[in-house]
Amino acid sequence: TKSKQSDTGSQYPRATIGIAMVPWNLKDVLMKWIPVKPATIAGLVIVVLILFRVMGITSVANQDQLSRTVQVSRVLDGDTFDTMDGERVRLLGIDAPEVAHHDSEEEPFGNESRAWLDGVLKNQSVRLTFEQRQQDHYGRTLAWIWLDGNLVNQASLQTGHSKLLADYGLPLNLEEGLRKAAAEAQVLKLGLWKRK
Repeated sequence: TKSKQSDTGSQYPRATIGIAMVPWNLKDVLMKWIPVKPATIAGLVIVVLILFRVMGITSVANQDQLSRTVQVSRVLDGDTFDTMDGERVRLLGIDAPEVAHHDSEEEPFGNESRAWLDGVLKNQSVRLTFEQRQQDHYGRTLAWIWLDGNLVNQASLQTGHSKLLADYGLPLNLEEGLRKAAAEAQVLKLGLWKRK
């Protein structure tokens, strides 16, 4: 027996596209039968599945790249330190008073803030975790700092050695704890809040 074919000679099922508000010349084009071959659909499904698989692998790889361990060599101020490898790291989510450097004078509580961070981090091995943006305009690595499972950025806020800084965004999983730590230090007038 002879299989039935459409007026264009294709034996594959066809789908129509209908759009009511399209101008007449486009509407005629869009209303034509568009061939949909089963092999084409199967191929598209396979491509989509492969893309999802590759994206999943990339996502896992990116997670590994967004966390690493460094050795702290020296603390410059209450929110910046250098590593043994010469990398300069800026703690995300906080802003500590500046210490005297170059032509600028020390801000109130700057030395105390630096001394606190120095006592916590100096010669320690810490884990850095990152957001999408990893460097600021000074070339410093922007990171969340973990020491023995504790978030140093949050501890700085909690003890009143820095203020909350959300300029680079706060991760959803950390935001509540960071805001709470900053608010408690302010209410209890700890650290730099004593002077207010």
